Amino acid sequence: MFNGPYVDILIFAVLAVFLIFRLRSILGRRDGFEEDPNKKAAAAFKSQTKADMNNELPSGEGIDAIVAADSGFSKQAFLDGAEQVYEMILTAFARGNMEELRPFLGYEMAGSFSDAIKERRKAGEELSITLTDLSRVDIREAGVTEGIASITVEYQSTQVRVLKDEKGTIIDGDSNDPETFVDQWTFERDVTSANPNWLLVETQTSES
Repeated sequence: MFNGPYVDILIFAVLAVFLIFRLRSILGRRDGFEEDPNKKAAAAFKSQTKADMNNELPSGEGIDAIVAADSGFSKQAFLDGAEQVYEMILTAFARGNMEELRPFLGYEMAGSFSDAIKERRKAGEELSITLTDLSRVDIREAGVTEGIASITVEYQSTQVRVLKDEKGTIIDGDSNDPETFVDQWTFERDVTSANPNWLLVETQTSES
């Protein structure tokens, strides 16, 4: 009854059914409710592009642009904070205290400060900075670029900076001779963030 070509057909049919179920168990299966992954990715991209276009990040020049982007911004409050932070950063840097410095520094600036402190420790050097007078704190530049507010502050100060080697010998500076410095520090803050902190991202110093 099962002799002849029908046996071969039956065997192949059984093998075909087995292979179909085997492939489904390995690769999974798709039903009519599953969206084509390529169409899904394309739709997500279009949706994101549309959202970006409808929510353009604020940009502009000057303090007015920062106020427009952040209604809680106060120029005077910022200058008061920048004045306090100036001495705090100088003092913490001289002591080599990165724990105190880190909350005030942007990522790259934190790396630069950390490297300078490590090099100083490696050489066995000791730095002291005494701020004797801070005569000027002015805003030189300000603006917002794609949601990032930036303010460059110029400080004019009188300081006593002394660097000693591992034996305690002064190798730079004079404890009896204060120097006048003009520093330009740039601070940034993301105005779209709930975090109100401004971070130091760039420094330039010149001795006058």
